[in-house]
Amino acid sequence: MAQTTLMPLDPALSPQQVTRVLSITADLLPEEVVAARRARRTRGWVLAVVGMVVLALAGWYVVADRGTGDAAADLESVTAEQSRLQRKQTGYGEVVNTQSENIAITKQLKTLMANDMQWAVLIDTLRDTGQASKATVTGISATLVTDKTGAPAPALPSTSGAATVGTITITGTAPDKPSVARYAETLNQVSTLANPYVTSVTQEKEKGKGVTFGLTVDVTTRALCGRFTTPCKTTGGN
Repeated sequence: MAQTTLMPLDPALSPQQVTRVLSITADLLPEEVVAARRARRTRGWVLAVVGMVVLALAGWYVVADRGTGDAAADLESVTAEQSRLQRKQTGYGEVVNTQSENIAITKQLKTLMANDMQWAVLIDTLRDTGQASKATVTGISATLVTDKTGAPAPALPSTSGAATVGTITITGTAPDKPSVARYAETLNQVSTLANPYVTSVTQEKEKGKGVTFGLTVDVTTRALCGRFTTPCKTTGGN
């Protein structure tokens, strides 16, 4: 029969210290098991990331497919509208052709009428200017500058700064000689005219009848105007 001998406790140790378990740990798993676990975790993360990418691509494809469908529907609608307008325009083919012909004719007229001159406007200018100077115009004759063949000659320079294209001879009556001089000075201020020159002034035999006069004035290129070129002024302003 075995005997057990009880040893007395060391009075320097407490009961808790006597029964304490030492905190010693050791990883006894084989390295292959640890590596396998790490590989499984890595594969899990990779699969999760791949799944997220696949889901994102699938969502993008759905959105793109929907946008493509909407664009195709819009294109089909626009194509149908274009076809409808083309069918509708077929009935107005003559109108469209007429408008195109009118545009072409207008361009040709602008070239053809580049040197057009509205004599009625020019005559109104001479008469209005005479009334302002107390001179009455009784006769007007005009000639254009032409070459030997009768064709319009190149414009000639003038004191107004604009080239001249013709000459006008004016006859009329005025109260006195100063009125004729004022008329000539006023004509010199009109941009469509240049180089006014008094050729004659004759005193009427009857007292109080004033004088008769004659003068010439050049027509400048600023007088060239018309419906298809530069619009003409309705009055004889500068």
